[in-house]
Formats: sequence, C-alpha cells, structure tokens
Amino acid sequence: MARADEYKSKTESPVKKYLSWSSNEKCFTYWDKESQSNKKMEVPFSFVHLSDMSCIKGWHDASSSGIYSNEVKNTTKEELNVRAFKGGDLIKGMYRDIKEKVNALGGDYHASIYGFANGEIVNISFKGASLKAWSDFATESRSLFLSSLINVSGALDAKKGSVKYSVPIFVIGTGISLSVSEEAEDAHTVLSNYFSARVVSAESHPLEVVAQETNIPKFEDAPVFEDNPLPF
Repeated sequence: MARADEYKSKTESPVKKYLSWSSNEKCFTYWDKESQSNKKMEVPFSFVHLSDMSCIKGWHDASSSGIYSNEVKNTTKEELNVRAFKGGDLIKGMYRDIKEKVNALGGDYHASIYGFANGEIVNISFKGASLKAWSDFATESRSLFLSSLINVSGALDAKKGSVKYSVPIFVIGTGISLSVSEEAEDAHTVLSNYFSARVVSAESHPLEVVAQETNIPKFEDAPVFEDNPLPF
C-alpha cells in the first residue's frame, strides 16, 4: 500500500457517473469533475441492474444549499437522516413519518439505482415523473433484471395541466452476455463492499451525494407527482 493511501477516504465511492433525468434535454445528465460542468448521457443506452436504494435530495431555501440523506434499502425499516449542506441536520425518521416535513423543507424522495454500463459502475437517480416511469417498469419486469440488459430507448413526451415534460422509456433488452455478466458480478462485489464500508464509516451519510452538491437543482423541470417508492 502506498503512503498516499493512508489519507484516502475508506468509503471512496466506486461510482464513475451520477446520472439524473433531464426533462428538457430528454436525456440523462451528469456532473463531470474534470470540466466542472454538466454533460449529457444520450439515449439510447443500456445497463445491467446491480442494486437499488432510496434517499432524499432537494434544495433548502433557508440555508441556500442542497438537501441530502443517507441511502437505505427499505424505507419501512430503516431511518433516513436528512441534512442540508449548509443547514446541518434537518429531520430523521422513517420516510412515512417524515415525508410531509421533508417536502416542506424542500426535499423529495429519490430512487437511487446502481447499474453497470460501458464497463463502469453508474448511479441513476429518479424522482417525480421519471421515478413513476421507472417504478412501473421495475414492478413489471424485475424478474428479468438478472438475465437481461435494461435499455433506455428514448424519451416519452407527456403533459400534466399546462406543464409539458418528458420521462425515460425503459424496455428489457437482450440477454446479458457471459463476459458482461462476469464483469457485472465483479462490479456488484465492489459495490457491496463499498456499501458495507459505508455503514461502518464514522461519516454516516453517502459521500456520493455530497460530491454532487453543485449538481442538485433548485427547481425541477418536471412536475412532482405523488411519491411512488419502489415496492421491493
């Protein structure tokens, strides 16, 4: 081990890109650290499903900073600790008990999906309309996730009242090849080890969310419908 390794975070995330759906651009975007700018991940693209979590993100007007929380596997059994980057601790509890307060503070439920795409681990964040699109797809097709690619084939235009927006279109793709399956298994092991290290870390919040502070929008460009937490 190199001497420099002593000073690295023990919970350094293996995720290479943090994607979120842009309703206006009709594609995913991510924050590129090198260029310090948002970049597009155009559709169509495919990924292997690795894991899913839930968390809170948003904007806290009182402190003019982003809202974030720890990630949990099951919102009915694990507490969410909601914080603001500049406002400190905001609220803690089971999602069903703190939902109204979270919304009043400026936070929203997000599905945090981990996948393997183009040889790297990615995180895909869904809320509002895009969350419903993902949840409906996952409820119907989850039994095929182990053996099949998930394709994001394009964008579906929609409208609620006078608000126009778009959501990603998900379809089950071809079967996962042996070589990709082996790479995805290795990626899942790396991700699982990261989750385990994160749990025992003295810092109990997900570092990947903190890293995205400058990528948390103040206002979403798609309407927020009733939260639809993933049923698994």
